[in-house]
Amino acid sequence: MSTEPFAHSPPLAADLVSQLAGLDASGSVAALRAARADATRYTQASHDALFSPDVADLTLVERLYAAWYAAFLTPSVAAAPAYRERLLAASGDTAQNVSARLAAIETRGVTAVATDDPRLGAILAHTQALITQPAAAGKAELNTLVTAGLGTRAIVALAQLVAFVSYQVRVVAALKALQALEQNA
Repeated sequence: MSTEPFAHSPPLAADLVSQLAGLDASGSVAALRAARADATRYTQASHDALFSPDVADLTLVERLYAAWYAAFLTPSVAAAPAYRERLLAASGDTAQNVSARLAAIETRGVTAVATDDPRLGAILAHTQALITQPAAAGKAELNTLVTAGLGTRAIVALAQLVAFVSYQVRVVAALKALQALEQNA
């Protein structure tokens, strides 16, 4: 372990949580985050691993839909738009079609995609269950994912992703609150 407390901390530019929180790199909240360099590094590494091309059986676009929906349902005014932008960039579809699909999900929920894309519908329904009623997400929901074509690795990756986004959103909210306290002091 380094005796230099900030030696292993990723720069703010490589730290999505700090970006989403809008941290001032010279502020005390950023310094606090830098003092917890391991937590910052591991959080970013978890993000990078969950969105890596190495994740099998769950496409990047499916993961971005799930991340966006988890952030949208939480709700996070910082993370949801960030995942939306990444989804627009990663999707092979036109931005107009993706935006229309997202708008439909925002207003009508999972049913907006379940008929056209049962796999995505199942992914989003499971995401919703994990975010809004995690204790109720059980065998029936898992069977729906299996029926939609998801294997064990994809289901585990989806659960990890939703849990991570839930954590990420809360860390961002806490950092924003600390920064607001600092600015109002």
